[in-house]
Amino acid sequence: QMELDDDLPDVPNSVLQNLLLKPAEGTAQDGNEAMVRAVIPEAGFCVKTVTDKGEKVFVNICQSEQLPTPKDITDEQLLALLESGDPSKYRISLSLGEPHREKDNAGQECTAYDIIISDKFFETIQKRPVMKDFLLTVVLEGLEEKYGVVMSRDCKVLKNRKFLGPLPEQVVRQKPKPYIVEMGSMESSNQPQGGGATGKKASKTLQDDLIDNEESTAPQPQYTLMREPVDGNLPDFMVMEIQLPGMGSSKNLCLEVGEDRLVLKTRPRLFHLDVDLPYLVNNQETGAQFNGQSKVLTVTLPVAGHAPC
Repeated sequence: QMELDDDLPDVPNSVLQNLLLKPAEGTAQDGNEAMVRAVIPEAGFCVKTVTDKGEKVFVNICQSEQLPTPKDITDEQLLALLESGDPSKYRISLSLGEPHREKDNAGQECTAYDIIISDKFFETIQKRPVMKDFLLTVVLEGLEEKYGVVMSRDCKVLKNRKFLGPLPEQVVRQKPKPYIVEMGSMESSNQPQGGGATGKKASKTLQDDLIDNEESTAPQPQYTLMREPVDGNLPDFMVMEIQLPGMGSSKNLCLEVGEDRLVLKTRPRLFHLDVDLPYLVNNQETGAQFNGQSKVLTVTLPVAGHAPC
């Protein structure tokens, strides 16, 4: 059992979020290019913790040579960076998957998350406890921020299990396209009806770039959209479920999300979805997960503010 290092400074969530899910130096960042990479994760280690409600949570820390490696810094430089509150000089590239329901060794229901980091960075954290604690802190803060849960920092690294559940291929897209994580199986959440966006207010030029006449005649898939929390003036995030019967893989999906619009096109042209979102969203933090068995694409949309009238 391990408690995350008390020597790490108390870092605000906003600082940790700036360190999370950012492209590392030297990676392509052209927003007009559809940067797509299929990532097959390799097992690393599995961390067990609990939520404030006593629910078990397992975090699979996986590795892949296809993810960029963060800049190498010393433990002293890392601690100084955290104490300064300036995250701009150090960024971590990782793929943070959507939650999926699993069963532990006792057959009890639990929640698991798959996190992929660079294989070289994985080697680094195995040798450096401070960097490992830092990564786990960033991951737990990121999961809490994204899904509105509270997780204990009293973590246990499992000795005889490197991961819980399947480790499906993840399709990672550079911004502005969200990650699409492909799951062999996933437990869906409930969701209501809504819409989406790519870019700022969907311009005609952008729409011309995204779809052609043939795609625009493709049928619109059924979808639902739910806000979380349900009550209140402004939700923390929205979750959209899109039914895509007949789709074989996330490799055939092209998803664009902007501030107030979502566009989905498929290859072959089975479906086309182009809807306006009821709230402004943070498109750089949007996550997507395709369940290959149920043929459902789940899109998580962090809310940034009210949409203009």
